[in-house]
Amino acid sequence: MTTKADRTPQAAQRRRHERAVFHEIRCNAPISRSQLAERTGLSAQSTGTIVRNLLDLGLIQERQMARRRGPGAPATGIQLRPDGAFALGFGLERDSLSGVLVDLAGNTRWQYKRPVETGEAAMVTMESVVTAVRSVLSDRSFRSARKRLRGLGIAVPGPINLADGTIVGPPDFPSWEKVPIVSFLEEAVGFPVLVDNAATAAALGVEWQMPPAHGSFLYCYWGLGIGGGLVLGREAYRGSTGNAAEIGHIVVNYGGHACACGGRGCLEAEASASALVRDARKYGDFATIEAVAAASDIPAIRRLLVRGANRMAAALVSAINVTDVPEVIIGGAHFAAVEEVFLPVVREAVSKCVLRRHVAPVTVRTASVGEEANAIGAGALVLHERLPRPPLPSLFEVAERSRNSGVGGKGGMLG
Repeated sequence: MTTKADRTPQAAQRRRHERAVFHEIRCNAPISRSQLAERTGLSAQSTGTIVRNLLDLGLIQERQMARRRGPGAPATGIQLRPDGAFALGFGLERDSLSGVLVDLAGNTRWQYKRPVETGEAAMVTMESVVTAVRSVLSDRSFRSARKRLRGLGIAVPGPINLADGTIVGPPDFPSWEKVPIVSFLEEAVGFPVLVDNAATAAALGVEWQMPPAHGSFLYCYWGLGIGGGLVLGREAYRGSTGNAAEIGHIVVNYGGHACACGGRGCLEAEASASALVRDARKYGDFATIEAVAAASDIPAIRRLLVRGANRMAAALVSAINVTDVPEVIIGGAHFAAVEEVFLPVVREAVSKCVLRRHVAPVTVRTASVGEEANAIGAGALVLHERLPRPPLPSLFEVAERSRNSGVGGKGGMLG
């Protein structure tokens, strides 16, 4: 529970300082206390106090750094303690639901995946999330994770209303319209739940697992749909409603195919995996983008893929010119299938067409995570948003006591 003291300007400044130190450790470990003070601009005393607090919380650990030239003992370095905190993350795709348990270092400790049938009711999907969460946290091998769990993240297709954690007008997900995701899951599992746009969550997952040195980039999720996530200064930029960086709805072909958003010629309707499969069926019986890519030696299919790559390149160039980011990272469940065609086209367009090329280059690379990107991102969302705050009182223990006493019904994690 927050108090008046927690809401003072001094408390807000203290949290900003703690967050700055924590993320410097996360991105530049092992790092000494003097290096932390230099990088953050904080005094040695303030840095030392924050480091002691993070050590007390079990989020970081000390290690000896490499010996420097000259006299004196090696400096003591600070790094994250991987088992210092855990988070559960689930990602909803058009055709699947994936889940992970991640530790503080971004390592995946547990994975889950199941297909989602077309038209599956939202409540059916959410009940399967609850069942999976109960299953993993009742496993004895995850006892330490259970004690240090910081919450559950859910990555969902947009548009979303961040204010109440609901999906609003979702293309191809009619049963999810304004479903109270947060309240339902929090009541069912008994700990904090965060919801975010899938591509934004995936971008945070990339930032957590392989943080760029500059801390700012545009993430493009490419799959059955296309989405975007914008990270500026290691923080997600969501816009005023949580729907920023919707790359998939940049128009790349005026008067083109109808898009589920209500427009025409959007990147998603012209160059997503589902759009390319649709167009490829003029030339054969293709069911997946992987099958289409495997037939790229057929001239018509090759032209179709190159056209899609050019349209994606055009959208990304426009997005870079608006955001001025130094890096674009492309990921998603199916991008590996078309990477050989798409990546060179995108890189060439970016190197030749973005305005900032006269000042500094833009790097284009692929993310190391694939199918589980949204789920990992949802877990990273929890770690990113809830750390380095102290853990909440153990709601798991409360749930167990309620179950043992016959109180609380199904409202707790173990009920």
